[in-house]
Amino acid sequence: MKKLLALLLVLVTVLGLFAGCATEQTPKETEGSTPTEGSEPTEPEAPKYEVITIAQALELCGEPGNITEERYYIRGTIDAITNPTYGAMTISDATGSIYVYGTYSADGEVSYSAMTEKPYKGDEVLLHCILQNYNGNKEIKNARLIEFKRADVSTDIKDYTAMSIADARTAAEGAKVKVSGVVARITYANGKIPSGVMLVDGTNSIYVYDGDLAARVQIGNKITIGGTKTWWILGDEQTHAATFGYKGCCQLDSAVLVENDEKTDNAYDKSWIQESTVKEIMDTPLSTDITTTIFKVTALVKKAPGNGFTNYYINDLDGTTGSYVYTQCNGSDFDWIDAYDGKICTVYLTVLNAKSTNSGCVYRFLPIEIIDEGFDVTTVNGAEYAVKYHGAGQFLSSYTGNPALELLTSVDSELLKIKGAKLSYASSDSSVIAIKTSGGKTVMNCLKTGTATITVTGSYNGKTYSQKVTISVTINNQETKYPTVAEAINAQAGSTVTVKGIVGASLVNQTGFYLIDKTGVIAVLTTNDVLSTLKLGDEVVLECLRVHRQKEGSSNFGQSHLEITKVVANNYGNHSYSTESFITGKTITELSGLSTATDNSTNAYIVKGSIKLVEAQYYSNIYVTDGTTDWLLYTNSASQYNWLKAYAGQEITIEIAACDWNCKGYKGCVLAITLSDGTKIVNNLNFQ
Repeated sequence: MKKLLALLLVLVTVLGLFAGCATEQTPKETEGSTPTEGSEPTEPEAPKYEVITIAQALELCGEPGNITEERYYIRGTIDAITNPTYGAMTISDATGSIYVYGTYSADGEVSYSAMTEKPYKGDEVLLHCILQNYNGNKEIKNARLIEFKRADVSTDIKDYTAMSIADARTAAEGAKVKVSGVVARITYANGKIPSGVMLVDGTNSIYVYDGDLAARVQIGNKITIGGTKTWWILGDEQTHAATFGYKGCCQLDSAVLVENDEKTDNAYDKSWIQESTVKEIMDTPLSTDITTTIFKVTALVKKAPGNGFTNYYINDLDGTTGSYVYTQCNGSDFDWIDAYDGKICTVYLTVLNAKSTNSGCVYRFLPIEIIDEGFDVTTVNGAEYAVKYHGAGQFLSSYTGNPALELLTSVDSELLKIKGAKLSYASSDSSVIAIKTSGGKTVMNCLKTGTATITVTGSYNGKTYSQKVTISVTINNQETKYPTVAEAINAQAGSTVTVKGIVGASLVNQTGFYLIDKTGVIAVLTTNDVLSTLKLGDEVVLECLRVHRQKEGSSNFGQSHLEITKVVANNYGNHSYSTESFITGKTITELSGLSTATDNSTNAYIVKGSIKLVEAQYYSNIYVTDGTTDWLLYTNSASQYNWLKAYAGQEITIEIAACDWNCKGYKGCVLAITLSDGTKIVNNLNFQ
């Protein structure tokens, strides 16, 4: 009996425990929802919207050309805003993703760009919309924003390390950083769509490439973001950039907006910004990272309208040393610069990137702010200007022959109102480099192997300024026989050849020139740095790679040329190139029909004809013609042949080579023209 009572007691206890557990797990009734005695239980509230999935939406889009009459509710997360003007975006849910062509307010009256409160990447949206299949693209049309929920970035940002912008600039590639600063400038992509921002704090500046972020902020906002440190170079420029030691644009991308004070009157900190000159910036080695850090310069701002585009230049006080402003909108994103055209201003700018080609890398500017402070040209030290911008730049660091270089002795600047600033020169060793004045000319001659220092002195209005230039000279007096141009032409593609010839006419739309001797003519590609050491008429010895450029899969022969690997010697001089190998007796009609199956790119011709120019709003072309056939010249724009325009319609003698750089058929490259009075004009495009 005792055992039975004990068993019953255990059973009662267990049942009590179960009952207790059940009581604890019963949800508490919310206020106002507890049923009263004798009343019926409350029915669950019906969904406010009948939402379909994106997979269902894609199905409803139907066949190409279909547009639904009915509107549907779709909920999704924004993956990207592709056009912040129209509210074009991509949204997704667990079932798929779909493109939204345009977004409006709930009543359809306010466009996305005009909304005071609007969703961005990562936010969840509820859209009421039409569905369509536009030419095979299934998409949402005329979306009305019913509601949206901001994304919680606290989780996204937890792995980012807070630091100053100066530290972010030196962070390892791929590092996740958290920085704060003021938006100083917004950049735009094609279509004037925001693409990125310049962010500045009290330590430095950096570019943030992120269109979603750029669409959410305004100049003057103080923001905190998370971003990934990276170095950007355009894909097809990476090989060229590596050749010249350019690492790329120092920037952040994949940004997460953490905070935005929404104020537009925050001034960015300028206390750390270094004062420099445009010349010093342009002379900075590519291996030194100056991209996206702001400098303060005094510069000439210039506007240069073109066919369907506008270029803006920021130049130094000589009016030419500088570069153009980087634009992806044909200049329309910088029309605010128009007010400063032709003025010398205080300019806050950065190097946004460097255009990288096989001929070199050229810095491109992003102006942050321009201030017209009524620059007083009389404050410029004319003596220093004459030396820095004209005197010292005449010399190379080394010579392999005697350039017999005539030196400047007087400098004028219409822009700076400088008239007659004087330049003088002194050599530390006149047995190596002699500088003599005779007959009103001052000439530098390199006499023997050695090193000498040239002191360049400027004087103007009672002030003087001097700068020293050290020069090494290597003179080889032994006569050496080098291969001819014809032998270089016959060398196997891929081989290295050393060839002697005359620097002839300039190439067009390529960095280089034609190397010519009495045996032949061949195009030579080089870099801007090497080209700056050469001039028309120089007798040179070049070490080159023999190249045959041919597009894969094309039946066209393409282009034969040389690529300079080393200037072995420059004997200088002012030689006229030989036309002994040039082909005569052909017409322009015959040249326009040259066979693309054979190598005609190492041929030059002498023909009779005239120049024909065609200029339209967005393009310009230039031709040589014999009245029967027009043969197109290879150019980027007819402006590259501005020197020919004055002779349009006149009968002239034309020295012309066939070229096929893009493997699309032979076009012409004019080497020189001879007028009816015997005057010969050589194409010097790349030597100006």
